[in-house]
Amino acid sequence: MKVALSIAGSDSGAGAGIQADLKTFSALGVYGCTAITALTAQNTKKVAEIHEVPAGIVEAQVTSIMTDLPPAAIKVGMVYSREIIGAITKSLKHARAPIVLDPILAAGTGAKLLRDDALDLFVSRLIPLATLVTPNRMEAEKLSGVRIRSEGDGVEAAKKLRALGAKNVIVKGGHFGKKTVTDILLLDNSSKVTEITNPRVVDIKESHGSGCNFSAAATAYLARGLALEEACRLANEYVHDAIKNAVTVGKGLPVTNPLSAIYKDAMRHRVLAELQAAVDRLVSLEGFYRLVPETQTNFAYALPDASSHSEVAAVRGRIARAGNAAVQVSRVEFGASRHMASAVLAYMSIRPSTRAVANIRLDPAILAAFRSLFEVSSYDRSKEPQDVKRKEGSTISWGTKAALSKNPEAEVIYHEGDVGKEPMITVFGRNPAEVVYKIEQVLKIC
Repeated sequence: MKVALSIAGSDSGAGAGIQADLKTFSALGVYGCTAITALTAQNTKKVAEIHEVPAGIVEAQVTSIMTDLPPAAIKVGMVYSREIIGAITKSLKHARAPIVLDPILAAGTGAKLLRDDALDLFVSRLIPLATLVTPNRMEAEKLSGVRIRSEGDGVEAAKKLRALGAKNVIVKGGHFGKKTVTDILLLDNSSKVTEITNPRVVDIKESHGSGCNFSAAATAYLARGLALEEACRLANEYVHDAIKNAVTVGKGLPVTNPLSAIYKDAMRHRVLAELQAAVDRLVSLEGFYRLVPETQTNFAYALPDASSHSEVAAVRGRIARAGNAAVQVSRVEFGASRHMASAVLAYMSIRPSTRAVANIRLDPAILAAFRSLFEVSSYDRSKEPQDVKRKEGSTISWGTKAALSKNPEAEVIYHEGDVGKEPMITVFGRNPAEVVYKIEQVLKIC
């Protein structure tokens, strides 16, 4: 495993600094080491206190890592004082690993994280050491003296920073379009300007930790051996996702979530595995083939907080009846059933913990069995409003909500069909195993 070193301050609120860097390193598959430059007492609202770590201790931390766990890439974040800048410069003067310098001048809440008397030394000592400097728009203005109001200004600021000794510069977060955010990357000894543009996350005007997450991600990708431009592109994608999935854990700024991608990937794998196990169990139930409707059965399972059909897994090609057996036609995958996804998303909008659903044929005996065991509700497709009917795929969502409005505890919802529409029962559960359990109990009595 590659090692990455973060030389930065500690954030007691864990949204930025060393804590954010370690989360990012872990999420991106590198082993994170640290050298702490300052202890901050801060939360999502403000920085209350700063305690500077003695320069000798900072140097000793860096030396300890360099001599035993030589990093494949190094990030420098909050340095705070002239003394600490001197210690870092001394410790890294012979480093061969790429160095990512994140110019931490102030916290998002406004507190100064670099003393005024240290700015000149920051520019003269640390910028020339850097393989990549990653200022945001305000930091780039402060360091370059260029007022950034356009993409051209961003390019000019990047050139000024490169003239100060930085090999590569990326100026982050330029709001040059109403709906986009653009990072401007200027590569070593090149006049080529690379623009990395993302849609603006409109729900979040500012978040805590995004700058630290970006520089740490770029460091991690460089440690893994990626070329610098690719490292910046991937870091940009990573942070965009972390901002979209920012969490509100305090009363101040939302905190970027550097682990959102790994959580999402793990949950997608878990959803697919649980659904497939439940499908295997369902098709093996004695007599289940009798419950498969003419339009066949499908089985769906949504991610927590799912909001679109692409975040709901189902059986591609459905579950079909083959003689006296039920057969899974194809694999389970996300986005495989719009109808079942509509049903479970509608249900989740009212009861979020219920994330699984399967459909079976409507039969009086089957319905009676469900009524004897579980809460049941229904809707009448003939009463569907015309504006809903005209919108493709809206009927199931409308019907599910209508049934729940009649009985909010309903675990089973049915309708008696309409012109060209087969009558159907949908069975809901918190997870696929619970849906299978309910169907199994019904099969025992009918």
